[in-house]
Amino acid sequence: MFIPDFSQWQSPARTRPRAAAVRIGEDRPWLTLMAAVTAVELAWWAAVWLMGQAPAPYLFTYVGLSFGGLGSALVVRALLFPRAAAPNWWSVIPATLLVAIGASLFLPLKYALPQIVPFWLDPLLASGERAVFGGEPWLLIDRLAGWAIVPVDRLYGLWLPTQSLILFTVMIQPASAAKSRLLIAYVLTWSLLGVVAALLLSSAGPIFHDRIFGGSEFAPLREMLDRRDAWVVLAESDRMWASLATGRPTIVAGISAAPSIHVAISVWIWLAARTMAPRLAPYALLYALFMWVGSVQLGWHYVTDGLLGALGVLAIWALCGRSGVASSPIRATRGPALRGSSR
Repeated sequence: MFIPDFSQWQSPARTRPRAAAVRIGEDRPWLTLMAAVTAVELAWWAAVWLMGQAPAPYLFTYVGLSFGGLGSALVVRALLFPRAAAPNWWSVIPATLLVAIGASLFLPLKYALPQIVPFWLDPLLASGERAVFGGEPWLLIDRLAGWAIVPVDRLYGLWLPTQSLILFTVMIQPASAAKSRLLIAYVLTWSLLGVVAALLLSSAGPIFHDRIFGGSEFAPLREMLDRRDAWVVLAESDRMWASLATGRPTIVAGISAAPSIHVAISVWIWLAARTMAPRLAPYALLYALFMWVGSVQLGWHYVTDGLLGALGVLAIWALCGRSGVASSPIRATRGPALRGSSR
């Protein structure tokens, strides 16, 4: 498969300082937005923390995870693009720290959301989807693909390292309008959909429905998950519920369903592939669909959650384009040393 060759951005040693200055300027829009959004999230977290509604962030844990993601992206790029230019560390290092701070604040903010706006949307989504689909969507999927739930359960849990690898792969690319648009869309997706929209559309998801609203509407869901040995979703959901119910949150805390950030970021991964590696776009689209269907089958989300996440990130992407952050695919050349390799 044809692979873009980014070695054309390699600068001679004597021109690197000047080239780095140019790249810093071109990276400034997305880096500035990332810093501003992180500052807002920090202020919001401080406010709810002082009110006793949010725990302290696991900052050092997320610093380690973020630099681990950066290191993984660098290793992958070194293997696939050995002649690629060195990243612009003046933007990559601050951005990695900002990602770590923002990620560490996300779960405390998510934990505080139902204390600010109690869960209210679940009954409407559950009853509405039963009317639309003529039954429980998760049950319909189980009848068609119940045999696949074990690999779905395990692969679904790999979403976080997957999206981290893609994020840092984009971040270490040379500065361009396409890169800026992708990273601005990424930051806005997490903040506007993962926090603001999640606050307004406060919901817990099918796996938590009965624990919050009572009854046994989704008891068959848990029975199915237990019978089919989907232990990851059961263990993680039990830990998340314990954090909420006891008021002693751990690093696994924060319950929110609508819109689905898993689906939203998976669609962002498709946008990244379509922009920077178009031949991988169909596979990325399949991954986004897998995450959407898997989120329903495992009970994390209603069908509507994924739809809202997908439409939300597409709206953000369109807004970034109209605001002047143009989308221009990174130029590609057929480097003889890389011809026939895959990515």
